[in-house]
Amino acid sequence: MPDDDAPLDPFDPLPDDAGSGERVHALVGQGRFAEAHALVSDAFVERNGSAGYLLRAWVLAQERRPVQAREAVDWALALAGPAETADVFVLAGVVLLALDEAHAALTVALRAYGADPDGWEPSVLLSDVYRRLGRLPDAVAAARRAVATAPRESEAQVALARSLSASRGLTGRIPRRHRAEHATAVRSALELGADPRHLTAPRGGMVIGGVGLALFWGTQLYRIETGGAWQLIAGGAVLALTFVIIAFVVRAGTRRSGITARARLRGIQATTRTEMAVDDWLWRISAVHVSASLPLPVLLTTGLVADRGWHGHPWPLWAAALAALTGLAAVLLALAAVPWWYGAALARRIVHYGGLVRVHLAAAAALSGGTMALAARGDATRGQWAGLAVAHLAWVVGGWATALVMAGRLQARRRQTL
Repeated sequence: MPDDDAPLDPFDPLPDDAGSGERVHALVGQGRFAEAHALVSDAFVERNGSAGYLLRAWVLAQERRPVQAREAVDWALALAGPAETADVFVLAGVVLLALDEAHAALTVALRAYGADPDGWEPSVLLSDVYRRLGRLPDAVAAARRAVATAPRESEAQVALARSLSASRGLTGRIPRRHRAEHATAVRSALELGADPRHLTAPRGGMVIGGVGLALFWGTQLYRIETGGAWQLIAGGAVLALTFVIIAFVVRAGTRRSGITARARLRGIQATTRTEMAVDDWLWRISAVHVSASLPLPVLLTTGLVADRGWHGHPWPLWAAALAALTGLAAVLLALAAVPWWYGAALARRIVHYGGLVRVHLAAAAALSGGTMALAARGDATRGQWAGLAVAHLAWVVGGWATALVMAGRLQARRRQTL
């Protein structure tokens, strides 16, 4: 398996052909894929069922043939009955992680844990999957369960060390509360013969890339807010170009994996709903996140109108009205997406949680109406526009600060239950 993936060994003896897994492993390590495929023949797969398909899928994944590998995984899962052993689902999760299908791997990891809740292998797989998804508290909790179940298994100690090391900040330092536990896990893993290269989780670029993209978009929005017409056009063109690049990257990923963006999205959606159905903390945290997204469309529409008026360039009534309607439509569209993504039952809980959505809807309507009122007057002073612009900014900053505090408290309370 690649060094940056879960260190689980998927080559335990199969029900039949007991030594074939080790031989296939050796052949793949030497790059002799044709001979590996000869061992994992159709007859071999037929004798071993799901496990045979999954061994074939692993070989295909290492051969960089993701479409065929995912097809073999799908066949294996289709053949797996309700009484299937956890080993099959663990191996399926390992293969899906190798294919960079973390959300699909989470689905089978949960099935593995359900089939053997007292086993350490499903917990190690869950830890690796959660870590890849950026859900570090869940990753640490799963790794701790694995260590509590099998303290003498090196892979359990490695999973704990990797999940704790993934919590290091931008400076590369592990949080103080995790340092002693991390040192103990590393020491135990090395004593049990673990490879030192497996003890540190690779630093993911998603968070840093997301921060960079947010700063880049913020710079363009600042140009739009403070510049003239040409700055507005240039900033808008750059933002449009970034969306084109994102679409191109998604399309390239579809060609590489053979899985369409729509199918991948449905898989993520199904996993999200399944987890929230059994974890009340997750939908509460999502409710806070949904409410925090509502001020942004209004800030980018009527907030822009107010800012331009503040700087002595008020928009005509028709343009202000169009901006207000666009912002309100975007807010309503975001709310309409909640039941589509989470389902009707969860959506009702999310929308009504704490009255957050109602407060933001009232603020959006008030600020949009105020913008249109000032634009309709035609003689509004710069001070009035300044007050409206500051109100937009205060609403956004206050809403985001409130969401940050609430989400942090909910996350902390959820960690206590893991």
